[in-house]
Amino acid sequence: MKEPKKVKNIILILGGLALIMTFLTWGNGSAGLIGKVISFVVTPVQKISSQVSAGLNRSWEGMKDVQTLEAENEQLKKEIDTLRYEKKLLEQEKNELDRLRELYQLDKRHADYPKTGARVIGKNPGNWYETFIIDKGAKHGMKVDMVVTAGGGLVGKIIQVRELDSTVISLIDELSGISSKILRTSDLCTVSGSKKLAQEGLALIEQIAEDTHLIIGDEIITSHLGKIYPPGILIGKVKDININPNKLSKTAILEPAVDFKHLEEVLVIIGDTTAVETPAEPATEASDASASK
Repeated sequence: MKEPKKVKNIILILGGLALIMTFLTWGNGSAGLIGKVISFVVTPVQKISSQVSAGLNRSWEGMKDVQTLEAENEQLKKEIDTLRYEKKLLEQEKNELDRLRELYQLDKRHADYPKTGARVIGKNPGNWYETFIIDKGAKHGMKVDMVVTAGGGLVGKIIQVRELDSTVISLIDELSGISSKILRTSDLCTVSGSKKLAQEGLALIEQIAEDTHLIIGDEIITSHLGKIYPPGILIGKVKDININPNKLSKTAILEPAVDFKHLEEVLVIIGDTTAVETPAEPATEASDASASK
């Protein structure tokens, strides 16, 4: 605001000098001589003043341009921040849509069992969902040993029920054990949690007969022998194979079908999972009871 006042004052001063010079030059004789002297002095001053005034005006216009650019730049920054925020929201919505689509496909694959959706609202310390809490409890019909699934396949089972929420143990927890079989060969095995492997989101495949033809990439599913888990639910794939030194059995590493590092929504099977199961063989029922903890 100071620059316009300076320019105005300079213009007024120069205008006053110009009027004085004009007045003096109207006279004759000595007055004309004085006018010429004043004109000789004032004219250069007028030129300099005009140049200074023009320069000040240009500076002022330049300052206004800078202020305009700064305002536009600030507005562009706000618009960019808004676009980034909206992009993140769209990514979150897409991820949620993908997860819900996976749950829908899982629901269709196991349409024989009624299910209800639930959200994960808490978990154990650490990166992996070994045990976690869902937002459904006794009020919503939840019961201990109800099977929990997610988009990729089997997650685990409910081990504790409260009025409004429940605790789930996942298949990678060291206390978990599931009667399973190799989809390609139908050979039986057991998927057990391991404290060490759980740190990588993996599980252990045990009780594999030495003559079982197991290969990396084989799909492991729940068997028909368990009392808790319905048969045919995908558990995961064989990631690695270990042959024991005695060559009587082998173990393998399971890569779960479910991403236990990013678990947000699940499906709980609320119907009777034994209704469509094949009756268990007496010789193996005892071993399965210890596996399906």
